[in-house]
Amino acid sequence: MDCKIKCKNCNTIIKEPHSYCPYCGQKLDLGRLNFKQLLSDLWVSITNTDQGVLHLIKHLAYRPGKVAREYISGRRKRYFNPFNYLMLTVAVALYFILQFEATALDYSTIDADNSELLQFAFKYFNVFILLMWPIHGLLIWLFFLGHKTNYVENLTLTAHLSGQTMLYYIVAFILFMLMPSLLGAMGIIIGILISIWYVVAILQFYQTKSFVSILKILIIITLTNLISQGIIYATYHLYTTVID
Repeated sequence: MDCKIKCKNCNTIIKEPHSYCPYCGQKLDLGRLNFKQLLSDLWVSITNTDQGVLHLIKHLAYRPGKVAREYISGRRKRYFNPFNYLMLTVAVALYFILQFEATALDYSTIDADNSELLQFAFKYFNVFILLMWPIHGLLIWLFFLGHKTNYVENLTLTAHLSGQTMLYYIVAFILFMLMPSLLGAMGIIIGILISIWYVVAILQFYQTKSFVSILKILIIITLTNLISQGIIYATYHLYTTVID
């Protein structure tokens, strides 16, 4: 019997018996979308061994630069999309930073001007992270021009790095809320650990261990922080000027 199935995703006619479309990879026997199917798709996107968020988080924890290098080299079906990961973690991090602000931060101990600036930075935290993403990628690309990567490939690297950093921020904010008295000490320790992880990530991505490369990365970290703070200050003063 001639059995033909049309893929609902790419419209290809499949003549041989398959469970998944050999052209786009979508399951062929999909029925009408329902709540059970929606939950199932969500669960697979999180836990899938090859493409799920948990798989990406695990590998970014100890081989972040190698993951980004594999992705730009063409192994894109193996990992959850880095740009989707960045958007997801930024959204979740914003929720936790607002919870931290509401439950663990005492604005009465901060002078009025700095208090308003900090509230503004927290409120638009996600916007500032996404604004810094292309700038961050540009800085890395410029400092490592001799390594034959293009700007978009560095945007992919910074999507991985920024997304995973958001995850570390989420963990940090949870710890801050649980132990607000240790906020200062934990902030320093977490900042140092993230910086070390960041250095390792770029060294892995560019497959180098040279002292010059480490120095470049430290300069990138410094410039990124300065530019980020400058953007926050500039937009805050512009915002207050418009409001007034």
